[in-house]
Amino acid sequence: MVKETETRKCVLTGKILPKNELLRFILLKDGTVLPDFNKKLDGHGFYLSNSKTLLSGLAAKANPLNKILHTKTIISADLPQIVEQILAKRGLEAINLARKAGDLISGFEKVKEVIAKGKAAFVIEATDAGDDGKQKIAAMSKDLEKITLYDVATLSSALNRENTVHLAVKKGPMSAMVHTALSRYRAFLND
Repeated sequence: MVKETETRKCVLTGKILPKNELLRFILLKDGTVLPDFNKKLDGHGFYLSNSKTLLSGLAAKANPLNKILHTKTIISADLPQIVEQILAKRGLEAINLARKAGDLISGFEKVKEVIAKGKAAFVIEATDAGDDGKQKIAAMSKDLEKITLYDVATLSSALNRENTVHLAVKKGPMSAMVHTALSRYRAFLND
């Protein structure tokens, strides 16, 4: 039995998209708009496209949500930065969870070995990785997706390791969860 993808409508663009391609927000009684990605906060929930540009536009000009939501809304000027921090943190938490589950491989030689055995779902590479390492990983993993969102310091801090440059996530259910979290963050940045 195939699970049907749940969809929602972006209240701003009118596009109907899968829920994981949208960001959920709530409208508090005082009109404040807050991110509510876990659907835990009280208030009127609505969805917006996963776009930093769209959120920046909301915070910078006359607020179109007032008319759409039929009430005065308050959008913080730093809402795009808050959402970016949340998505970045969720991506790092997903990577760390994969590590705890034993599905994250770190270190150039170990990553190289997992790729050679065909056990890697995708590769995570630090944004400031050296060109030689990037080229070697690229040559080995032509068919694998490479995700570059975090620098060495951020990856090292999140995983409590030194000099974390190359990572591989093993194939399996954990890889889907990590990929979803990282793809959501990447889409937000690259809209």
